[in-house]
Amino acid sequence: KIMSFLPIFILGIIQGITEFLPISSSGHLLVVGKFLDFKQQSLLIDVSLHLGTLGAVMVYFSRESKILLLNAHNIFQNKSDEQALFTKHIFAATIPIVIIGGILFLFGVADILRNLQVIALATILFGILLYFADVKSNDEIKVKDLTTQKSLLIGVFQILAIIPGTSRAGIVYTGSRFLNLNRIEAARFSMILSIPVIILSSAIPIIQLIKTPTQEYFLFSIFGFFISFIVAYFSIDFLLKWLKSHSMTPFVIYRIIFGSILLYITLQ
Repeated sequence: KIMSFLPIFILGIIQGITEFLPISSSGHLLVVGKFLDFKQQSLLIDVSLHLGTLGAVMVYFSRESKILLLNAHNIFQNKSDEQALFTKHIFAATIPIVIIGGILFLFGVADILRNLQVIALATILFGILLYFADVKSNDEIKVKDLTTQKSLLIGVFQILAIIPGTSRAGIVYTGSRFLNLNRIEAARFSMILSIPVIILSSAIPIIQLIKTPTQEYFLFSIFGFFISFIVAYFSIDFLLKWLKSHSMTPFVIYRIIFGSILLYITLQ
């Protein structure tokens, strides 16, 4: 019984660590899926792992989550207070992934790209892009200083996360830094932007589960939820504290090493 929970424990840790660090959760989970013989893998477990990280970011940013919830109905009104503007920036940055990402999803583009070679190349190339965005950014502004156009542009960067290995957190941070958000603000914006993205990306599988409910692997799913929740919460806290006095360079180095090893394996 304990051994049967071990793969869930591993997947929960990987999901929790990689969802908000700029190293790609989908890439790591795909790689582990290839090498880990996990027969209990199911849609219910996948959803539970993602909902665990969603719960973590909503609890950690409970104030911002409440602002989004209370101001959602005001996004089309011409309000200029800080809370309303924050909600509009999150909404604007979500639009591109909903439209373009939805179209690409319907055409199965994401599924075509789900192979180890793509993951390896994306991990390396977008890691290098992350380095230049992080190191070369000069003027450091806050989210409240963004324009709607800049928020939309960050959302356009987020579309690239459809490529496994890119890292949604990493590419949003990259785009934010290119637009001169400071490190903490860029990381916070990336994390909070994950809230609508995870909700929307989980909607279809949740509907499928509601239509065909199953108690199979229910305990595994609950266990996976709590593991990913706890690990993700501490990952968020770690990254925000790290960025107060450090750059993203160690994560870039990790990406290049990880991507290179993966590329070497795929070319054998």
